[in-house]
Amino acid sequence: MRQHPSQKPFELTVRPQYNISMFIVIEGIDGAGCETQAINLQKWLAKGGIPHSFIKYPNYEANVGKFIREFLYNNKDLSPQMQFLLYSMQFLSDRDTIRTKRAEGVLIADRYFSTTLCFQTLEGIPLETEVRFANDFGIEKPDFVFYLNVNPDLAIKRKHGEDKEKNRREKDFAFIRKTYKQYETLVKDQVWTTWINIDGELDVDRVTRQMYDIIREKFNR
Repeated sequence: MRQHPSQKPFELTVRPQYNISMFIVIEGIDGAGCETQAINLQKWLAKGGIPHSFIKYPNYEANVGKFIREFLYNNKDLSPQMQFLLYSMQFLSDRDTIRTKRAEGVLIADRYFSTTLCFQTLEGIPLETEVRFANDFGIEKPDFVFYLNVNPDLAIKRKHGEDKEKNRREKDFAFIRKTYKQYETLVKDQVWTTWINIDGELDVDRVTRQMYDIIREKFNR
């Protein structure tokens, strides 16, 4: 991991509650550290006195989640169209919850429709079709997506150092490298919403600081 010796360890000051509405997504290739950063960012926001809530996708316990789990972990065959619709159904089902939670502070999502724009595009669904679907059916749009930019070689090393079951995508090194290229395109072209490139190769707290500082800046406007 890259570190900057000149930087001092972070310090957080507890501050009064903010009046803010924001929906952000933490995104990246498998092994980029999305889950780790979502957990750590919540700690930073709590210490900073910023109200927040959290959702994670896919949700294997809700509605169509069992079919998504079977696809990822039991190698159930699903067409690209079925994959797209199953994932999208979760986002649409949660639309009212997302609207409520984002109005109460900062809503953090560990992956979201932004993931679909990467993975299911690579499966063969045209990007334009996906974006049109999201707009036509009213998938709640985040204020911005934090993209954790991590080299695929490092991400693969991280992911396979974890002591937990890997799904079909996490085992597919070639696919991970393809997702890296697709995410680069999504960030470059700012597809569907605002994407913010985050250096994901720093130590955990320095990655979190990048996101936290951006959120604080939005609050202070």
